Amino acid sequence: MIKWYGYIGLLLIILAELNFHYVVQPFADWYIVIIWTGFILFVDSLVYYIKGKSLISSYPKEILTMAALSLPFWLIFEFYNFFTHSWYYVNYLWYVHIFDFITILPAVMETFTLVRALKLGTRFDSAKKTIKTKAGNTFFVKLTAVFGFILMLSPIVLGPIGVLFMWSGIGLFLDPLNYLTGRASLLQKASIGIKSTILQASIAGLIMGFFWEFWNYQAYPQWIYTMPSLIINVKIFAMPVEGYIGYIPFGITCFLFYAFFRPCLFKNKNELLAM
Repeated sequence: MIKWYGYIGLLLIILAELNFHYVVQPFADWYIVIIWTGFILFVDSLVYYIKGKSLISSYPKEILTMAALSLPFWLIFEFYNFFTHSWYYVNYLWYVHIFDFITILPAVMETFTLVRALKLGTRFDSAKKTIKTKAGNTFFVKLTAVFGFILMLSPIVLGPIGVLFMWSGIGLFLDPLNYLTGRASLLQKASIGIKSTILQASIAGLIMGFFWEFWNYQAYPQWIYTMPSLIINVKIFAMPVEGYIGYIPFGITCFLFYAFFRPCLFKNKNELLAM
């Protein structure tokens, strides 16, 4: 059986779906908070069903920490958008928007724990080490950090073209930084043959991308993309097809961003998060 709050989450999703069509206020203004709270509760309950533990039931302080970090995390991309002009919002209330943003990191990390619980991508893991020692690869790691830092600046410097790099720069900067400081790092995991973490974070990002676009397409308050299709003029919901590629580095960046802050707040290991 799933946890009791999973049924509440499913009910919230259903109610929000109905409200997409009937637009009953004030619920329509709060649809993102409602539907993503429902998503978080439901996915968490599925993880509990599979693993016997979950973020909400076993690590409640962590899910609250993710919510607190989610707002400043997403504001980084809102800052980038001042320069890239990639999207804008309609029918949003600013104070509701704050609550919308705090669901982003918890929703991605909950999805990541579900992908991990299902053991997706683990067949690519091996005992073969691909990076021998930290000391022997310091130059490579630092070079990656410099490259990531340059990509972090590209949306500011390049304007609209910078949208091509805005989702990957932070991750490419944080991963070597995490590696060098002993935090959870994809480089570190690859060095001991664990390749599944990067795949699982990527899959989580793609899953989240689908639901973000699916629910945004139906909603009363929504974001509108201004970026054109660069390859083929085909959209899935409101997003150009190639835009979904950005959700892969975004999922990875969410993992690395939380991994950077977690050791400052929690000393215990979290099996669900591979941290």
